[in-house]
Amino acid sequence: MKIKFCIVHCVLCIFFYLCMVKVKIIENIEDFPQFEAQNVFQTAEWMRLFEGDDNIKVVLFAVYRRRDVENSQLLLLQPITIQRFVKWLPWRLGAYVVAWREPWRELDVADDEAIEAFKLMHKEIVKYCKKRALYIEYRHFSEKNIYGLIFNSQFSTFDSQLPWYNIYRDFEAGEDVTEHMNKAKRRQLRQSFEAGVEVVLEPTKEQIVEWYGLLKRLYRRIHRPLPSVDVFLKLNELNIGRVFVVVYNDRVVSGSAILCKLGNSQLFYDWYRASVEDVIDGVYPSVVSTWQAMQLLSDMGGGIFDFMGAGPRNKEYGVRKFKLTFGGELTSEYRYRKYLIV
Repeated sequence: MKIKFCIVHCVLCIFFYLCMVKVKIIENIEDFPQFEAQNVFQTAEWMRLFEGDDNIKVVLFAVYRRRDVENSQLLLLQPITIQRFVKWLPWRLGAYVVAWREPWRELDVADDEAIEAFKLMHKEIVKYCKKRALYIEYRHFSEKNIYGLIFNSQFSTFDSQLPWYNIYRDFEAGEDVTEHMNKAKRRQLRQSFEAGVEVVLEPTKEQIVEWYGLLKRLYRRIHRPLPSVDVFLKLNELNIGRVFVVVYNDRVVSGSAILCKLGNSQLFYDWYRASVEDVIDGVYPSVVSTWQAMQLLSDMGGGIFDFMGAGPRNKEYGVRKFKLTFGGELTSEYRYRKYLIV
């Protein structure tokens, strides 16, 4: 009898909770809610960045708790991007969804309530994306995130838990980035500047377009989707990042697009980088652009530099080795992937 009562009580509690919360899908910048974003992916500027891009769409999923008939409180918010990677296929087969990092969470929301809200939100994300993408991938979830139990046990349709690495590096204001780089990279950086390399922090439109050509060639080779060049041309204007280029002999040989959230703690995200494939006359373009991205963070007051991924934990990954030569801490994370065709 006691067990039956507990089951009924749990069912009633869940029913009551579902009646008290709702999920809102936000597709337009005009409907963007008011809250203090915890990272750049939760900002209105991030959504505005992709306006007009035919192959990338930003959507927010917000969970609200009703306080009374007229008022509601934002509990949880998850930004996603729908990214088309095969243009000649319909979106259903030629696009995938990225849910960027653990959702924004109201400070007074307890773990159990956040978990229930996330369950409800995830179901709405799946429902929304089922006709729009091939799969969903939740990225950069910490190893101890409270939502992992949902992915691993309660949602049996999840296809993969992907053990991943990332690299983070903290900087004090004005810190010399080269102090924690290994000797080989410090030497390559010095040789590059001695050979005449220049960093252009405010590139012209033509220089950004030239750098985008390097980026496009790289992403065509690795078969990954890429925003339009217009996204990079307006990145500086929206104050959530910047593009800079590396020039040698009047030629753009490297460059980076970084994302940043400015506030009490600065977060820099190593978003896109591309360089010429070969070392030129002892010049190391990728070393210069990687150093410059971190030096910008130091010059702007310090904070955390996020390398945005260092590959799967169970595979060797050359890019990971390159990033580690600049210092920083190798951190274990998870990606969770769910295919929507089943």
